[in-house]
Amino acid sequence: MLSRRTQIYVLLLLSSCSALAYGLAREWERMLQPRPGTAPRQRAQAAGGFREMRRDRVEKGTAQRIWQSGDAYNAEYNFINFNRDGLGVSYGMKAPEFRDYMSGYGYTDREMDAIRAWKDKAHVSEWDRAYRAGGEPAAKKAIQDVAMDYDLKVRKLLLQRGFALRKGNVVECDMPNVVKRNTAVLKPLALAFQKIASDKSYGAEDTVGAVLSMVQTAIRYQIPPMVENGRHIGGLLPPVKALLSGWGDCDTKTGVAASVLSNWNGVRMVGIAVPGHYLMAIRRIPGKGDMFVRYEGLEYVLVEPAGPAWLPPGSVGADTASLLENSNGYVIEPFF
Repeated sequence: MLSRRTQIYVLLLLSSCSALAYGLAREWERMLQPRPGTAPRQRAQAAGGFREMRRDRVEKGTAQRIWQSGDAYNAEYNFINFNRDGLGVSYGMKAPEFRDYMSGYGYTDREMDAIRAWKDKAHVSEWDRAYRAGGEPAAKKAIQDVAMDYDLKVRKLLLQRGFALRKGNVVECDMPNVVKRNTAVLKPLALAFQKIASDKSYGAEDTVGAVLSMVQTAIRYQIPPMVENGRHIGGLLPPVKALLSGWGDCDTKTGVAASVLSNWNGVRMVGIAVPGHYLMAIRRIPGKGDMFVRYEGLEYVLVEPAGPAWLPPGSVGADTASLLENSNGYVIEPFF
């Protein structure tokens, strides 16, 4: 049996080894890819420029009504489309369903801290285990594996909550993912527009215009916060929350429009990300004067959902046009 003095010496030695292992693990980690940032990048430009629309202002001929009835949230929108027709649609969701829906968007610092705590613990245990088994080369390989697992855990959490980890470890709202997740959820609203199109004998272009004009003018332009109730939301309201709140900015409104339009199989769309702004484009042959982009050899006509400007497909705000022509360029994100 070890003497008391020897026991103390062994404990100190083990403590020193663990500290050394942790230090070596941290040193090796710094040689790997940097830790993802936790502050998402925001896109918040209105079609007319970087400004916020007053809460009490609505465009002429538009109106919205947001209310709660029992355990359901409801929204009703009236607006003028590009044919100068007065139109109206409504949407609702039960409160329990809405709470479940919202739990799938945004993330907390606590959730990120839990993943980092796992990583720090795994660094020490895996370094010790691998070093005893195969020396420093094995230990470095183990730290690499921990770093890869950490990256996967972070990306998985972000994907589940509507975000993506981009080049340079920048966290951004993942618009293609948001649109895909909300297609079926917004099908009732798509069916309401389909009925309008049927009643008024609208073609595809008029139907797209009806959705676009509603999003541009009846949904107020207002910039969401980056953090809400302790959750990082990246300045984006999920489409259902935007509809049941009655406001949103450029990427929020793009998410609403694209999620509704994606219910029609014939509508092909891409997202357009420019510095500080987001819009979309729809696959069709450009008309005279239409602004468009090319993706995989095909033309996509630009669509500016942000508002509060009333802009038909093919037209964008002056600031957006300048951003598209800027040397920084733009990124095309296919929605499907």
